[in-house]
Amino acid sequence: MKTSRLFISLLIIFFFFLFTSTLAQNINVHEMLGKNLNQVISVYGKPAHQDRSNPAMECLFYKTEAYQMVFVANKEGVFQAEGCKTFNSKTAAENQLNKIISECLSKGFESDTLNASEFNVYKLGVKMILSIFENNYSQKYEVKVKANKSES
Repeated sequence: MKTSRLFISLLIIFFFFLFTSTLAQNINVHEMLGKNLNQVISVYGKPAHQDRSNPAMECLFYKTEAYQMVFVANKEGVFQAEGCKTFNSKTAAENQLNKIISECLSKGFESDTLNASEFNVYKLGVKMILSIFENNYSQKYEVKVKANKSES
């Protein structure tokens, strides 16, 4: 009886942590620009790889089956971030892209359409390129976000 309760408790805890870590994984990487790497780690968890080979610059790499993210920082904080999320359908990818653009517009960003699958989104201090890419090899779609801290 005690063993089954312990097993069920551990199972519930496992799924809680699995769900919350998956929930934290999003590709709104631009929100980390200007923040220190400890804040990135508090949002996204322990990175898959950390590069500290250059003392003036540090990189964090995250990778799961559906996500890839990179954050590059110096002593002033994150100045470049890239994220890519994979979707099984074009509709799901377009919905994610539209959601990101809508959230950005509500936060004072402006958007320029480069073509049907690529957008420049910017505001003072932040420049981003958002795009959808069809991977013909895997038959999946990728939403990519490339964000840079900018002077203008």
